[in-house]
Amino acid sequence: MTVVETSNIELFPEEARAALDRLTHVASTALQGRVYSIGPALHLVPSRHAVFQGSFQGQDAVFRLTLSAEAQATTTKEWDELARAWAYMNTAPLTVQEPLFHAPEAGLTITALAKGEGLLTALWRLPSEERSAPIARSADWLRKFTAPTEEWRAPNRRPWRSWAEKAAEKQPHDSLRNVESRVFQKMKKLYRQIDFPEWRVALAHGDFHLNNLFWDGQTVTAIDLGATNHAPLYKDIARALVHMARRGMLPSGSRRFGVDAAAFEAFTKRFEFSDQEENGFLPYFICFEALIKVEHPNMPQARLDHAEAMSNALLDDLKQIT
Repeated sequence: MTVVETSNIELFPEEARAALDRLTHVASTALQGRVYSIGPALHLVPSRHAVFQGSFQGQDAVFRLTLSAEAQATTTKEWDELARAWAYMNTAPLTVQEPLFHAPEAGLTITALAKGEGLLTALWRLPSEERSAPIARSADWLRKFTAPTEEWRAPNRRPWRSWAEKAAEKQPHDSLRNVESRVFQKMKKLYRQIDFPEWRVALAHGDFHLNNLFWDGQTVTAIDLGATNHAPLYKDIARALVHMARRGMLPSGSRRFGVDAAAFEAFTKRFEFSDQEENGFLPYFICFEALIKVEHPNMPQARLDHAEAMSNALLDDLKQIT
């Protein structure tokens, strides 16, 4: 479950051209009789999927093409999950992309283009004092998304600790490896402290960070929903908070468990967390997210500095509760 952070389309020019050739061929067969056009590449994960902008039946659209048999096996689940969410998240200001077309045998999915830009990108354009409202809106979106499927289940802690440990062993940067090894020791202590009979789970977004929420100033539209899977509620929240912090997005100027304190509070209040959820379960998953995202060997120094600062601040707060 280790994830190496590389998402820049310019890193894979040959793969992008090959994906465009394949999409052109697939579309010519799967979309016969429909009006469409294929535009520029938006995103590429080699051997997983490629995403292109275009139009479909007169509507701005996104074309997503799987690039391997393994990825294609999940495309129907992802389509079904989008259709499930669209049924109750189809109106502004909290919505998901409209599902437009699916050809499972071809690994092709077409959705409506989300308006605006990634919320994290948009935040950088705003003064610090104006960032709290959009961040709170992201918490509103997640609350609406998870509400129909939330339930309490017995904690399944071990896989998360195991995945975090394996990922931390692959950290290529010495400065991060040092602090992350200490974070993992605190995560193990939290593991032993999580002895409550239940925690909250829900059908998860799967990759919930603020640039997977598009914002046009009013409406938040989620993209990149994963296949249907129950996960602890705290995982998606921790993903968003850590993603912000490791990029230096700290609007409040203060931290809690290494992430922006005000953003932490926005999510915990929106979900009405108990003390155990706020000071046990969520920090456990902040540890997980801090360790699971292994930085690329060529990651810019600024990103490494942000990651190290976040992990050191996380460690300081963990010492207060473990």
